[in-house]
Amino acid sequence: MFGKRKKKPFRDAGRSPEAADYLATELERLMALPLSTPAEVDRWYQESGMVEQTLEQRFPGFEPEHEVSHFFTDADIRSRDSGYRDRQHRIMSEYVQFLRTDTNAA
Repeated sequence: MFGKRKKKPFRDAGRSPEAADYLATELERLMALPLSTPAEVDRWYQESGMVEQTLEQRFPGFEPEHEVSHFFTDADIRSRDSGYRDRQHRIMSEYVQFLRTDTNAA
């Protein structure tokens, strides 16, 4: 009952190799941005907004893993809660690895 849980596989839809590469690169870049000040949080939201807009324009059929939407909207929480930040960064890092290694476009 208290053993390790199986990891839920990532699910996305409409992923092409180009979309996967773009999103993986941008998630890594966004994770590296600082979130120590309100100005940095504002900049983070501007940067992530541009990524979302580009995804919609260049890859309209691509629906990333659901956790990506939380990552895009929760920078303010990550700036205040290091545990939450660490959890989201771990999930995004695992998703980036998935995007870079999974050859089965969804």
